[in-house]
Amino acid sequence: MLNQIKITLKDQTLFLAGELNFHNVMSAYQDSLKYLDKLPHYQFDFSQVKKSNSAGLALIFEWIKCAKIHQKTIRFSGISAHLLSIAKVADCDGLIRIA
Repeated sequence: MLNQIKITLKDQTLFLAGELNFHNVMSAYQDSLKYLDKLPHYQFDFSQVKKSNSAGLALIFEWIKCAKIHQKTIRFSGISAHLLSIAKVADCDGLIRIA
């Protein structure tokens, strides 16, 4: 499965695995929605994401927006240095709460 991203739920954390890009970011977001209503807070683990471009940052912002709308806390872990550098260049790294 080339260029796939998989989202799974374990212990109230959503785990992402694979490659995150412009071709699959919308399906990743849609897949995550089936879990978000069931969670008391949002926790995302990116440690198994092999590769991501700025689409990953866009996805993070959608989840932040969702958390704000639903008044839930949100945390991220395992975000690669590459993706964090993209956020820093865009001057929005302060929005990403790392667990």
